Amino acid sequence: KKYRPIDKQLAKDLLNLPQDRQIILFGAINATGDPRKGFHLLMPALQKLKSYFTSDRIELVVFGASQPRNPPDFGFKVSYQGKFNDDVSIALLYSAADIFVASSVQDNLPNTVVEALACGTPCAAFQIGGMPDMINHKQNGYLATAYDPEDLAKGIAWILENPERWQRLSICARAKVEREFTIERQAQTYLKLYKDILEKRNATKFK
Repeated sequence: KKYRPIDKQLAKDLLNLPQDRQIILFGAINATGDPRKGFHLLMPALQKLKSYFTSDRIELVVFGASQPRNPPDFGFKVSYQGKFNDDVSIALLYSAADIFVASSVQDNLPNTVVEALACGTPCAAFQIGGMPDMINHKQNGYLATAYDPEDLAKGIAWILENPERWQRLSICARAKVEREFTIERQAQTYLKLYKDILEKRNATKFK
């Protein structure tokens, strides 16, 4: 309920982000410093985007980290937003973005991906850990071959290059969360798990 789609133009206005560029969002706690979050693989993937888009068409927005002393040159503008501490601001950021990229090399079920999908923002990630539980390949995002920056770049471009496709992905992103990740749905799933375990235990006990 807190993370939901907000009008993209309004979200960009409130965050002072350009209306005429597609926003690629990346973020986590210690986003650029934690090796598990894969910023070292995101960098070459983004550099490959120069073969898909002109530099004035896209912008990278990073949250969860301040601008490094020697920021990498991607060939297009990068905005470092620092840390966000409230749900409203983070939901605005997801809604302003055209894609959220999770380049993690290790992750189970990161909140950032669920939050982005809840805001109707398609996601691209490596096919590792719990990512396939959230991202349905080419339905609400793109699952790239694990640790392959070239395929990740291909996925980012695939999501951004076609407006009609993007709209379908966005609708499916929100629908996925409403269908599978509400508190009520998760509670029912856990309850079913516990019941199944108890039934198996009792069946074994009374054999």
